[in-house]
Amino acid sequence: MKDNCDLVHLINMFSFRFNITTVIFRFILLLYWLLYLPFRAFIIRRKKVIKVVFVLSDLGKWKTESLYIAMRNHNRFEPILLVCPYVSTGNSGLYVLINYLKEKNYYYLQLDRKQMISDVIKADIIFYQESYKGIIDSNKEYKRNLGSLFCYVAYGFHWLNNTWNINQPFKNFCWQVYYENELAMKDVASFMTNKAQNCIITGLPMTDIFVQPISHFKDPWKGQNKRKFRIIWAPHYTISVGPAFCYSTFLTYCDYMLCIAEKYQDSIQIAFKPHPVLLTKLYEIWGKEKTDYYYARWRDGNNTQLESGEYVGLFMYSDAMIHDCGTFTVEYHYTRKPVLYLLNGDDHYKDLNEFGRMAFDLHYKGRCEEDIEAFINNVIEGKDDMKEVREKFYNDYLLPPDGNSASDNIIKAILGE
Repeated sequence: MKDNCDLVHLINMFSFRFNITTVIFRFILLLYWLLYLPFRAFIIRRKKVIKVVFVLSDLGKWKTESLYIAMRNHNRFEPILLVCPYVSTGNSGLYVLINYLKEKNYYYLQLDRKQMISDVIKADIIFYQESYKGIIDSNKEYKRNLGSLFCYVAYGFHWLNNTWNINQPFKNFCWQVYYENELAMKDVASFMTNKAQNCIITGLPMTDIFVQPISHFKDPWKGQNKRKFRIIWAPHYTISVGPAFCYSTFLTYCDYMLCIAEKYQDSIQIAFKPHPVLLTKLYEIWGKEKTDYYYARWRDGNNTQLESGEYVGLFMYSDAMIHDCGTFTVEYHYTRKPVLYLLNGDDHYKDLNEFGRMAFDLHYKGRCEEDIEAFINNVIEGKDDMKEVREKFYNDYLLPPDGNSASDNIIKAILGE
């Protein structure tokens, strides 16, 4: 990315539209990019110590921990963790996050709802965990803290091409947005108002964790009386009992997966790794009593377990995964182990970019209960026809560029090196 964007190119990208809201937004964004960003970046890069705030709400979506650690060990940065609950789900996932931070002896701050980040911390740069509006309290959002520059690391891989996700106002206001490879960033400029002038290929910090040797991770799987094949079931939260679009297949297979765990109890273990929002959705549909009972069955079974927090160790010590979660479509390939995608409908290719299609094609596909059982039997028998092509995908597209860690690449980008 060039700090001093070409003036003509920037002006051309703000073509006039007869929507007054769009015109105002593009004008403000133009001034922000032409005047404010270059000035603030110039000042920040010449500071002896750059103060960086990481806004966290959910442990499972904290994908910048390795960057936080790299900044702690760098003499030019002072990283600070700021814990903010989700507006919709409140403190349900906050306790898991806080307990993890305490276990790691990470110092963190919490603000009350009335406080803006700038009231307490004069941050040079703010990393938000998510880019969506209304996720955290409005006083913590970027619009209330424009005195800082914003950098963004997605909590998942960039495997979709759609305007609503790529061309968000926040991402257009970001100073830097980081991508994993050229294939993932290939079409982004055609979606973004600022023509992806702030997008940089650095790799994603989550890759720094996944490339560590397995001895780096704690084994979270339950002890068994003998070695069993370890399978993760990770359902998404987009469930519905009406005509609305359902991305998740949870309601279709929720009872069947418990039956499979019992049927193959001598051969497999299954870790139930639901999306963090699934619990809230089930409370709405099933009610609290039924939902809590269901989760408890996974938690308390002899060869089953419930996983709601950090999951990298779970991945690395697993043998396979079954899921319908978009974030894991690429992420689980870091294990280079077999994975089954449970389909809901026939339009899954819709909106996938080239990177996403390649990752999705490396999944075995499940459309019914028989497909799930066949996949499990193949795992037990060691049958895996996609092993070699997954290895190639890993080496070609999942490792950070330039032989550096993604965190080092991001630090260099911030410092302008």
